[in-house]
Amino acid sequence: MADSPTPAEPSFVGPKPIEALVIRPWPKIILMLPTLFAVVICGILMLWYQLPTPEVNATFGAVQHYISLFFLVVLAINLTMLLYDLSLKGFILVALLIAVMVLLLALINRSAGTSVWAIVGRFLSVKVLANDGFYFLFAMVLLFNLAIAWIITRFNYWRVEHNEVIINRGFMHEQERHPTAQARFKLVIEDVVEYAILGTGKLVFYFGDSNTQHELQTVLFVHRKAKRLDELLGRLAVTTHSEQ
Repeated sequence: MADSPTPAEPSFVGPKPIEALVIRPWPKIILMLPTLFAVVICGILMLWYQLPTPEVNATFGAVQHYISLFFLVVLAINLTMLLYDLSLKGFILVALLIAVMVLLLALINRSAGTSVWAIVGRFLSVKVLANDGFYFLFAMVLLFNLAIAWIITRFNYWRVEHNEVIINRGFMHEQERHPTAQARFKLVIEDVVEYAILGTGKLVFYFGDSNTQHELQTVLFVHRKAKRLDELLGRLAVTTHSEQ
């Protein structure tokens, strides 16, 4: 009786090597996503609660007042994060200062009498109120600008291939090319808060063929992109070495 053939051992198939990587730098408007989420939540809450009656609105303390105050606090913190490159300690300090200031003004609004407001004026008032239409319109403005930012990233991007880096700029598809054999890059995290929200950072490229430096600002999930760049450029280095 003939022996049955021995089944072949299954060969291990590794991950498919990276042939190209597209990197898109985003405008800073992408960092307004926390405000977008907050304004949508506030709009939904105001659909539920509606505007307070004149009697309830006369004094600070209605739920609608706190909804508007929450939106303003998120907006203030988000704008601070957008305008300044803060370390983690700096951001926590600024956020705490904003929170303390808002709480202090809220306590003043709850305890101050009419005579105090006649002297101090209304500039310390945090009794703000907005309807659901305001929040949803604000969300539409942010979404419109985010859509424009998305369109811009379709025309301004980098494509890193196994043999060259192609820089695409503008609606006329202007291109600049550099060989990857003489390219190096560095990952920079300038704002830890921006990195915590969307993993954003900066990639700095050095091209030996022209002795130039190029920066890619606000790259989303930058560590993931840097890891894939390491794999792509590392694979290129091994291939070049073996050919020699």
